[in-house]
Amino acid sequence: MTRRNLYFLALFLGLAGQIWIVYSYKKLERQEEAFNTCIFNRVTGLPCPSCGTIHSIVSIIHGNFRQALMENPLGYLGFLIVLIIPYWILADLALGRESFYRFFLLTDRLLKIPWVLISFLSLIFLLWMVKLVFFLHWF
Repeated sequence: MTRRNLYFLALFLGLAGQIWIVYSYKKLERQEEAFNTCIFNRVTGLPCPSCGTIHSIVSIIHGNFRQALMENPLGYLGFLIVLIIPYWILADLALGRESFYRFFLLTDRLLKIPWVLISFLSLIFLLWMVKLVFFLHWF
């Protein structure tokens, strides 16, 4: 992927993520349930590994860090990604740097190492199992 395409895609997705968080925040503020777009959840009735991430991010925004952890620990990662990446890209563009592109290439190389990928996916699977066993009542 070219640097230009990556920056465009990541900037678009990051800003779309911020808009989605604001939309969900407003709905949850009015005690409405956020729109459920999870196909896995609709088919199986069980939460997928990323279910609860938006609730987790909204809890982080409210300062309810324990609740955010119980909703979905991946919400912390999602919050950082959606918060940091668009501004990182804008800073790179403004300053003529390629730091985000180099970070992307490094991450891509790391995830191609089998034990790194398996470890990362195992962690996500473990978090999902913990959520299914202990925190299913939150959904």
